[in-house]
Amino acid sequence: MLRRGLRILQFVILTILLIIGIALGYREYAKHEIMKKSKLLVQNGGINELAEIEVNGEKQYILIEGADRTKPFCMFMHGGPGSPFPYGVSARTLYPEITENCVAVYYDQRGAGKSYHRSSDIGKMSLEQFVADANVVVDYVRKQYNQEKVYIVGQSFGTIIATQIVAEHPEKFHAYIGFAQITSIIEGQSLAYEWLIKEARSQNNTKTLQKLDKIGEAPYFGEREDQFSTLINEYKGFNYSDEVVSKANLFSLVKGALTSPDYSLADIYKTFISGADFSINQAQSLKEEIIRTNFFETVPTIQVPVYIIQGRHDKQASYDLARDYYEALDAPQGKSFFTLENSAHIPNKTDEKIFVEHLQKIIGNKEIQLE
Repeated sequence: MLRRGLRILQFVILTILLIIGIALGYREYAKHEIMKKSKLLVQNGGINELAEIEVNGEKQYILIEGADRTKPFCMFMHGGPGSPFPYGVSARTLYPEITENCVAVYYDQRGAGKSYHRSSDIGKMSLEQFVADANVVVDYVRKQYNQEKVYIVGQSFGTIIATQIVAEHPEKFHAYIGFAQITSIIEGQSLAYEWLIKEARSQNNTKTLQKLDKIGEAPYFGEREDQFSTLINEYKGFNYSDEVVSKANLFSLVKGALTSPDYSLADIYKTFISGADFSINQAQSLKEEIIRTNFFETVPTIQVPVYIIQGRHDKQASYDLARDYYEALDAPQGKSFFTLENSAHIPNKTDEKIFVEHLQKIIGNKEIQLE
């Protein structure tokens, strides 16, 4: 009996080691292939380089990538906080449709991915600090690469930082592109609460109605916010699907970190475990700041062209409020609104292609009607 148990244990250990070996082997192969593409890009006149920058007392990282270094520069502010996907430092060579049309600046923000450090000061995890950090990075890019202005793309949490920095420093930007635009989270929670009640009643789902009654009305912080977000996700207000539309593949958004030549194994651990925990669970004051965001009050005017791209079914960053904000926004240089008809907060594969197509047109100044 003991001997059989040992054999089973040996088999399990060998199987685990084999899986780890295969995974590490594939990672090395993938890294090698990515670097081959990267070198070829540079040989053909492009740019592909990782930069370490001193940002307000912390080392942070950006990846500069473009097939043509004479194209406009476009800085991406990823979602999160603490989640540098999909357009972070680990995106080397993953999005040629983007980097053929601009020089992408992929940035791992404070507390996220390669820019997270065990010594990071949780006291500096504030929206004001994130905006100040982004400002340093923008200035570095402008000076280092001789760019008077850059484009900036914010996604989800990144729209909070990008909207604020564009409002404060319009002279540094060609235009602002907001993707899954956050506007007023507490008001969005109230709208989503009403939507969930309607959906649960239509499905005669008493369990959800009981949960909503227990959670109560907005605003939601802490555990109640987590419970509410879970319900939004269950009802496809985060990742939409129906009989025809497939959900976004969330693994495809993060898999680049596993094979990135710019991420060590320690960086991968930081990205998915320690950095994520620091930014999401430990930095509670930052999370409360995010929830209290209300651009209807704080950013009524933006002095550069504004483009908002929003999923029709988004209840996490309310589609209806994004549309209302767009209508109310004073944008003297023009504005435009695009709807991704088959997505919520996360675009599915088809709508991601549509997003990239819009991005290509915006940066190339093609076929975009500004109001």
